[in-house]
Amino acid sequence: MTWKTFINPFLKFDDKVLFLAGLVSVTFVFLIAYYLGFQTDSLFHFVFINPKDSILKVILSTLIVYTISITVLFVFGKIINKRTRLIDIVNPVLISQFAVILLLLTTEIPFIKNAQKQIMGSAQNQSSDIEPIALLIITIYSFFSFAISAYGIAILFNGFKTATNMKNWLHIVIFAIVLLTMMLTMQLL
Repeated sequence: MTWKTFINPFLKFDDKVLFLAGLVSVTFVFLIAYYLGFQTDSLFHFVFINPKDSILKVILSTLIVYTISITVLFVFGKIINKRTRLIDIVNPVLISQFAVILLLLTTEIPFIKNAQKQIMGSAQNQSSDIEPIALLIITIYSFFSFAISAYGIAILFNGFKTATNMKNWLHIVIFAIVLLTMMLTMQLL
């Protein structure tokens, strides 16, 4: 597998293979997130599950996030290129979530979890006593999280670009604005 395939698997793999991989991805994201006490509230973003919520409510809210994302991007894709197919939008949305699995799993590494607890404790106590090592760990973890999220967004962008044959710089800017707006709006709902 080449670097180009790693960044844009949509050029090499069949739609059916990508769709199955995307379903596996989203299933793993849901199961891991639910096990860790999170639910998807936007692409690449999670919130803690309310203990009162049933698993059906968590599944429904997760499906709503993916449905809204796919719908918004499909409409935009149709505006760019009338021949855009739904499957060509579904696959990048689902495949981009593979990156999220890595993010979810790294939150469970004990030294990262301990550093998060230490910093949260300092913030709750309004104390400026933060261990330098905890701050260093969280800073490195933040950069790592940003890089993984950027990779997921790059997968989403490349898949959308391939699906719509997007080349115009204005469409790229609008894609970024639509994606950012969509992600922030879903977090507020």
